[in-house]
Amino acid sequence: MTHADESVLVERARTDPDAFGTLYDRYMERIYSYAARQTGDVAAAQDITAATFEKALRHIRRFQWRNIGFAPWLYRIASNEIAQHYRNRRFTVAWGERDEAEPVGVMPGGNGARPPEARVLAMEQSGMLARALRGLSAADRDVLTLRFLEGLSTDDVAAVLGCSRDNVYVRLHRALARLRQQLERLEGMEANQL
Repeated sequence: MTHADESVLVERARTDPDAFGTLYDRYMERIYSYAARQTGDVAAAQDITAATFEKALRHIRRFQWRNIGFAPWLYRIASNEIAQHYRNRRFTVAWGERDEAEPVGVMPGGNGARPPEARVLAMEQSGMLARALRGLSAADRDVLTLRFLEGLSTDDVAAVLGCSRDNVYVRLHRALARLRQQLERLEGMEANQL
């Protein structure tokens, strides 16, 4: 769906619940996936997804296009709901407190003898990528998740995080460097155990 088509649908959704239902159908799984990755808790992800769409429906009349799609606005709401979830619980659940075998997505980068794709797939299968991500800060996990696991464009990530496009590039570069360090540390620990 193009921005123009989505714009028409959003305009219809301001007054037509069926049009909002189409938006819900299009984005529900993506928002749920994002919430599940950030919380590691199925019930919390379901609650966050429901609250995100409830707020989007309630405030869609105030939504304004700013050369980006509807998705960044939803991710921004979801991000706020995730933060509220943690504030309400008064403690933080680690990003990866979930089944290690659950796929976490493919992250770019890395170096070594094997091609990066093969290396990442091997790490993902062993749960190493999930462990490495758990070792990062929430801000690093968020920027990496939005860009690579959720597949948002750099402009959309900037809109969700409320920063400039250049800042997203800097944050991604630094987060990827820290992820690479975590992966190398974990690979070294795993090699020592063999």
